[in-house]
Amino acid sequence: MQNYNKLGFLRPSRDRVQGMIAGIGGTLVVLVVLATTLLFLPTNGQINEGTKQNIGKAAFVVSVNRTQLNALVDQYLNSDPKLKDKLRLEMGKHDMMVYGTQKLLGQSVDFGIRMKPEVTKHGSITLHAESIAVGQLPLPVTFIMRALKNMANLPVWMQVDAQQKTITIDMGKTPKMQGVQFKAVKINPEKNQFVFKGGFE
Repeated sequence: MQNYNKLGFLRPSRDRVQGMIAGIGGTLVVLVVLATTLLFLPTNGQINEGTKQNIGKAAFVVSVNRTQLNALVDQYLNSDPKLKDKLRLEMGKHDMMVYGTQKLLGQSVDFGIRMKPEVTKHGSITLHAESIAVGQLPLPVTFIMRALKNMANLPVWMQVDAQQKTITIDMGKTPKMQGVQFKAVKINPEKNQFVFKGGFE
């Protein structure tokens, strides 16, 4: 015999109600398990923030222009024995340029990568590749980024992420300047503003 409620609608049977409750409960369990699994999965899109530095209270701020910055880059980074004759960094008017030489079809060809600098929360600098030219040929960014990733014995302060198309300059691992460690505060090539915070750890 069919059972109707006060509004005249057919009342579902007890078995059907229990089945609906069980179905909803099972769906909720699956959603909770799925959400928990996704929460703890490793994220591939995470940008390297660099080493967190503990610069002491006697810290100071240094502001330099492009010419001064490139002089410091040449002295402390480009002169690194593990980077010399492989790559060279140079800050341009709009972007950081990374120059180097790569084997292509058995021949050594020069390349240049135009990269957008970004200061990380730990004061390191992440360079985002925007375009690459190899010789006179425009090639995909990932082609050279993979080659850089596979370069042997890169300095410890330089990390290449071919998938994210980034190079991170870990300021916490760069050579100290007369015993002083620096971290980036502001990098703005277009305004010719480069601000760093220095101090002793």
